[in-house]
Amino acid sequence: MDAASQETLRPRDYPALLKEIPDPPKRLWHVGDLAAAHAPAVAIVGSRRCSRYGRDMAFGLAEQVAGRGVTVVSGLAYGVDAAAHRGALAAGGRTVAVMAGGLDRIYPAAHASLAQQIVAARGALVTEYAPDVTPRKHHFPARNRLVSGLCLGVVVVEAASRSGSLITARMALEQNREVMAVPGMATSALSKGCHRLIRDGAALIETIEDIAGAIGLAWPEEAPEAAVEPDDPVLAAVGAETTSADAIVADTGLAVDVVLSRLVELEVAGFVTASGGGYSRRPS
Repeated sequence: MDAASQETLRPRDYPALLKEIPDPPKRLWHVGDLAAAHAPAVAIVGSRRCSRYGRDMAFGLAEQVAGRGVTVVSGLAYGVDAAAHRGALAAGGRTVAVMAGGLDRIYPAAHASLAQQIVAARGALVTEYAPDVTPRKHHFPARNRLVSGLCLGVVVVEAASRSGSLITARMALEQNREVMAVPGMATSALSKGCHRLIRDGAALIETIEDIAGAIGLAWPEEAPEAAVEPDDPVLAAVGAETTSADAIVADTGLAVDVVLSRLVELEVAGFVTASGGGYSRRPS
């Protein structure tokens, strides 16, 4: 990635949800539009060696989630991760790739073009590692806590019994995020991890309506103005200039996840626009 376009963030400027995790990074490097990381997000993760079914499910769910104005977060890996990023791009939506190495060390190298597409489509690449750091084996589990930490919930599409995606799911639980899993064939080794998550209480995901229900979002196809109350506290806290999610949380006194969920609904309804790390009112 072009060094001139890379920026660093201190903890005070992190997305609101990331600030809440027990072990936030000391610094974040990023390239692209970080508004995508500040917006309400869902992670879609799974096996690198996914089946056709897993790839299609990841692509389709991501395409529909992103089409509703929610950011799709994943890890830029082969398989499910790449399908999730591409599904979001196909919808013209936003996606964030959390990397296990520096911005100058895109991994896998074959996804350099995908990384460029993400940035070009108002998404972002983020990492806690300096630009010249090569990904190491132990970086990937550490990276997974940021994938879940940026999101309202994590959807595991395919995962074997010993999958890195299960680490992401465990970290999501520790961070008080929703854990969701897509079921597969009973005989598929790639579905054993997902089935175990479902048995342990993860939300079973077949459609994006299941995702919405699990994380407490309402994603109508169309939302009339009458659906928004004039004294809606979240809408009232959004100014004509860009207002950060932190400022909206402070003004309303509501929990971060409640505010982010409401902002999705307001954006879908056409009342606010996400930009520049915050939200602004659309002209009436």
